[in-house]
Amino acid sequence: MVIELDQRRKSQRLASQRSKQVCTSKTCEREIAAAGIPGAPGYRERASLVRQGHHALRLADEIERKMELRKHGLSRGQKEIRDAWKDLCNDKSAKSLLQRLGGKNGIDVSKAEMKRLINIFTYIFFPTTSTDAKMELDFAWQDWRQMPQEVGAYRELDKGGPLICMCAFNYVKGESCGSLNEIALDRLSTILHELIHAYLDFYACRCVEVLDSFEENVDQAQGHGRAWQRIASAIERAAPELLGYPLSMGRFESLTAAWKYFKHWPSREEVEGWQLVYSRGKEEEDEDEDMYIQCGGGGEDR
Repeated sequence: MVIELDQRRKSQRLASQRSKQVCTSKTCEREIAAAGIPGAPGYRERASLVRQGHHALRLADEIERKMELRKHGLSRGQKEIRDAWKDLCNDKSAKSLLQRLGGKNGIDVSKAEMKRLINIFTYIFFPTTSTDAKMELDFAWQDWRQMPQEVGAYRELDKGGPLICMCAFNYVKGESCGSLNEIALDRLSTILHELIHAYLDFYACRCVEVLDSFEENVDQAQGHGRAWQRIASAIERAAPELLGYPLSMGRFESLTAAWKYFKHWPSREEVEGWQLVYSRGKEEEDEDEDMYIQCGGGGEDR
């Protein structure tokens, strides 16, 4: 599918045939990370994160850089938060937060407890400094049993947010790992899935009708554009080391579900870079255990 589009509509991806303008504000395109040696000539301090003030792909650059460092790149504060996460994981009693998170009725976990998990993941994967604008997210359980495809959603400020919603009953079937069952792992994955939407909604600039615009990198594919894919891929690769569990944010499924609505479709090289992996359901695995689809290349709703 990707190869066919790459050949049939290749002109859409040629940079020479597109505007060279990147953002209407020159400040959006600046790299966020610090560069050089402090005190040395040419040293550039890390840019402070501001509300809707950064190119979406520069935000993706920043998260990818941090995730590549894994635990070695954590600050002292992040290490303390990670230790708090470990304490939650080590509590395997039936009434512990993570064990209750794996129950069929999500409401057994309070709103305050869900916000605690959101804050932990925000601090580990989307850390900020004292000069950065801060994301403050609310949480709400929903009863979407009449819409089994709805697992989670992020609501922007103008739509009653910023808010992460999650169905208290629906979840994506998967596999358990360690002391956490498939329901708990899916709900943790959903938190991260929606946090990426929140991060881009909060910090990405809204420059439109220019090369690499918000529409192209964030908004299209129901929010699963280039920036979302890059961040989600980086976080999935780092999660086993940082959290102790593999998490899957439905990147392949979210992309293919919105494929026919793409306005700015990705190139073959981009899809390969996203390292998408499609996990077959158990019934399919029973029919052919050796068959799988791996594509070296998920919207607001999950």
